[in-house]
Amino acid sequence: MKPSISLGYAIATVDSKILENRTLIEQLKKTHDSVVIVNQFDSRPLDQSALGEKVLIINSKTRGLSRSRNIALDRLKTDFAIICDDDITLIEDGIIELKKSLQEQPSVALFYTRLLQTTGLPWRNNYESTSFDMIGSSFRNNRRIQRINSMEQVYNLNFLREYNLLFNINHGVGSGKIPLGEETLMAASILKSGGRIQYLPVFTRSHPPHSSGSSFNWSNAYSILRIHHKIFGWLCPLTFTGYLSKSLIRLISKN
Repeated sequence: MKPSISLGYAIATVDSKILENRTLIEQLKKTHDSVVIVNQFDSRPLDQSALGEKVLIINSKTRGLSRSRNIALDRLKTDFAIICDDDITLIEDGIIELKKSLQEQPSVALFYTRLLQTTGLPWRNNYESTSFDMIGSSFRNNRRIQRINSMEQVYNLNFLREYNLLFNINHGVGSGKIPLGEETLMAASILKSGGRIQYLPVFTRSHPPHSSGSSFNWSNAYSILRIHHKIFGWLCPLTFTGYLSKSLIRLISKN
């Protein structure tokens, strides 16, 4: 009989904002899985009594989403970690399906799933209908990982620890440097380390229809340029021009 594969939740919040999300709070109180919440705060630490003794709360004076996630992943003692922001809700049927896949394929370094908007629509309209794998740092795979949202990711913690992989603290919301791209760089590092990435066509989380990376502006464009430079090297001018063209077309079509 295969040993049971464990799943935990790595949740980032700032100044206890998670308390505004009553649905997620109730879900976390009921779960039997491990939960670590990192609350980066100035004046509002998160009280343990808000979630009960089963949930590990870490109040931290650090800054930046990547630092928060690194702290949470370090403290989780499970085989896999599902990444969560404080404004999501969990889709329980999808979590059950995810756990089946973790049990069947515990060597996968990164699973990613579908993401649902709180409006009921998929996060993007071109999700693949069947599962597939990505192995190796091919140009095609590095292009594909550009579409993966952090709220779609589920990490194999044993793999991350074996290869000493961490979120890049110079990237991500609150870093003070480059506001996007930490999840893309992590996926690229996994491929470069020989890890397998697998897509699962199930919804596991719901998120409001807007995120920090969904708007086109010059700050975000600069972030994408830096990401492409790190991942694609000398092909960066080609890939970034493609991104810029598509973004401008979408922007014009909305107006």
